[in-house]
Amino acid sequence: MIFSCAVIERQEQELTSREIDQKAAIMIVIDHFGNVPPGTKCSAVFIDTPKLRREQEFYAKLYSENGVHDPEILREMVAANVPDNPYWLVSLKYVDGALGDVSRLHRVDARTGKVLAEPA
Repeated sequence: MIFSCAVIERQEQELTSREIDQKAAIMIVIDHFGNVPPGTKCSAVFIDTPKLRREQEFYAKLYSENGVHDPEILREMVAANVPDNPYWLVSLKYVDGALGDVSRLHRVDARTGKVLAEPA
């Protein structure tokens, strides 16, 4: 589902609990960064435990294939790039006439509602 950051118009009673969480995640990012220009397209995807596990496996395989074989270092590198808990992955797609569309991805912790630090 894509929201226009400038205009998020829907009746609260029409939204499911997942959509309310999605809307909240988008609004948290907008509030956190401020000055989001009108016309910016926003979307959010919930990364649940199974998706989180696949993301961790992906990074572990990637680092292993690139020469990291020490299990402790591998765990630390994966942990630096993948949060421990489910999160919302929020995309802000800015329309820039000279550069075309510019997308920025941000993570919002599903439990705390806090914007997570960028991966290392």
